[in-house]
Amino acid sequence: MKSSAPPAPQETRLIELWSLREDTTVRTAADAAGTGLVSTLWEDIRLPMTDPVVPRALERMTYGPVSLDNVLPGFSGADAVPGDPRRAALRSMLEAVRHAVIRTLALTDGTEQVSVVPIMPEARFTPRMPPADTVHRLSRFATLRLGTRDMVLESPLSTHRVLLHTPHAMWLVGCYVRPASVRETARLLDVPLEVVRKAVGYLEASGMLVPGSGGPEAGPPSFAEDRDPALEHWSPRELMLHNRSRPGLHDEPLGLARRSTEDPGDPGDPGEPRPWADGTPLALPVPDLDRVLAADPRLTTALEARRSVRADGGLPLSPAQLGELLYRSARARPTAGRPYPSVGGVYPLELYVTLAGPGEPKRGCYHYDPSAHTLHRLGTRPALVDALLAEAGAAAGLSAEPPVLISMTARFRRIGAAYPGIAYSALLKEVGALQQTLYLVATAMGIGPCALAFGDTEASARAFGLDWRAESGVGEFVLAALPGGAPPAGHGRNSHP
Repeated sequence: MKSSAPPAPQETRLIELWSLREDTTVRTAADAAGTGLVSTLWEDIRLPMTDPVVPRALERMTYGPVSLDNVLPGFSGADAVPGDPRRAALRSMLEAVRHAVIRTLALTDGTEQVSVVPIMPEARFTPRMPPADTVHRLSRFATLRLGTRDMVLESPLSTHRVLLHTPHAMWLVGCYVRPASVRETARLLDVPLEVVRKAVGYLEASGMLVPGSGGPEAGPPSFAEDRDPALEHWSPRELMLHNRSRPGLHDEPLGLARRSTEDPGDPGDPGEPRPWADGTPLALPVPDLDRVLAADPRLTTALEARRSVRADGGLPLSPAQLGELLYRSARARPTAGRPYPSVGGVYPLELYVTLAGPGEPKRGCYHYDPSAHTLHRLGTRPALVDALLAEAGAAAGLSAEPPVLISMTARFRRIGAAYPGIAYSALLKEVGALQQTLYLVATAMGIGPCALAFGDTEASARAFGLDWRAESGVGEFVLAALPGGAPPAGHGRNSHP
């Protein structure tokens, strides 16, 4: 089969270039001790500036990729003089600031092909030239995305990210969606073998390509990451989410962001009634908290009695029960936020209540306004109400619809604009906090609660009239009033941890 790879440049030879990360600053003027200062994202490093080659190299590297042979002739050549003190000084400097040094492969005409960028202080980059018959494959955790100016190849297992500057570089990466040898890749791309060896060495050292073991006689190649028990249960998406939502293993911004005065943020305040609400808001009963405090079990008693109750014989909640549950679990308190915690007090979660009926409130979908403690009926088609309740019943293991379904949605911009990098992780933690609050209040009230493992994003968006990209389901919870007024104390047929 004839290759459709883009034609290789007439003279294909790669040279190595060196530069510093853009967030690195250099002060080469020596102090009294003869040292200069290199400030990186993670630390300040003092370096001796006694040999002029060091400040000259650092200064050139701040401007962009440079061949160090232009700073110190013969630096990277095989004929470099062993024991050369200037070469040793330059090597020592590069080792000291290794976590701020970007390594680039370029053609002799200066066209950059691949850059390897360190993203954590422990980054170590030691490329080698693999043998021609070594088999590699893309790591199953590697992902390719569009960057500011280039394609970005990254992996949660790597201490580097790789920038692919040209179609030729992307074509090289594409050759490794299945195992291939360096020799096979060079033949496929019609590129000199030594060029492919050098480029593959960069991709392997960055962690994007993984080498295989075994030879043709031993059958298909084996890859260490496929046998690693620590990685066995991670999906690429989940590992990347975990990796990028906590500091330490990457260089992306995390935490509280400074809001621009021109940024309108998320339109509307928390609890803003949906514009598609149908009719007059339904005021929910407000419980007498003094009576509640006097009647409630102790916290430890409620914790010990908490169960996920899947009750096929569950009954609808009365308006008083529904009002008390939402008031105690999710209302907006005037000075103390809501009863459950939210990162930065942003409260991105919205609650939609779907009632099976009969009785009041009528069967249908409602939006809960935590500020006014009211329900706003939505104009949801009956078929969508049926679908939501049927799915919730199946997810809970019931043979019938649950009497009450609480759907939690997140207004992503509300938290994403304020907490970049940790927004989705924080959302899931907030869902857990709200679910536990619902569990404890329901247990104290003698109502059967059960959190669901998942819900249908598309079905809930249609039912509630949402654009799922802006506001989407992130948690579900079903409730039922129980015959006798209290959930079972043990692990009976309808009660589960």
